[in-house]
Amino acid sequence: MVYLRVDPVSGVPLGLQIERQLRLAVATGRLAPGEQLPPARDLAAQLHVNFHTVRKAYGELERAGLLRSSRGRGTFVAARGRALTKAQLRAEVRDRLARLVEDLAGVGADAGELAAIVPEELAALLARGEAPWPIRRS
Repeated sequence: MVYLRVDPVSGVPLGLQIERQLRLAVATGRLAPGEQLPPARDLAAQLHVNFHTVRKAYGELERAGLLRSSRGRGTFVAARGRALTKAQLRAEVRDRLARLVEDLAGVGADAGELAAIVPEELAALLARGEAPWPIRRS
């Protein structure tokens, strides 16, 4: 099971937030091939969003070949999930860092502090083995 979170005030449509998080979870292996996703109604209730929002995100990921649905059985991660390209991974990291900077700007953090802290904390996370997915070192 993967943890998802939506931010209704981010300006990014809720369905797109769900789709991006699921796409990343599949690409990083946090959602394994064959793993069952929660029913759309259950996930919608958990995230406090409309059922159709989750259903649309599932549908987009199914069209992309990342999920497969079986009537009466549920929605599953496809047997061969596609990994993110380097460009997609870079875009995802850029998007998440931009949100982090926006969030921390409200508490007075400055760019220089963040430029020093982010690489240190990432290195520490990797060194402790606390990343939520297997890390491939190149």
